[in-house]
Amino acid sequence: MMPFVAVPCLLLVFSGRPSPALALSSGGSSGHGRRQPHASRESKELIRKLKQARDAKEIFGFLDDFDENIDSFAVSTAMGKLRRLGKSGEALRVFERSKARGIEQNVATYSAAISA
Repeated sequence: MMPFVAVPCLLLVFSGRPSPALALSSGGSSGHGRRQPHASRESKELIRKLKQARDAKEIFGFLDDFDENIDSFAVSTAMGKLRRLGKSGEALRVFERSKARGIEQNVATYSAAISA
């Protein structure tokens, strides 16, 4: 026979609110288990400009201008934009350049590289 205690836990999960057990097992109170690093103001500005870029030359210009503030989020944004512009080779060049500079890669950058 299933203990009565398990039923409220299931109700909390299905109601969209994480149960305390889920929060403890995921490492945080959000129930998602992911930590979002805080991007700097300059990094956010770079990402905004990359999303608005019209061509590969403009993207590489932004990457050069913000050289000190490039992080994995900016790399994956630039790669995705280049891929959407039909410049997959250039997207892979951004990926290789970021690895050479020692920028920590994450799931988004690897996914962008695979998609390119």
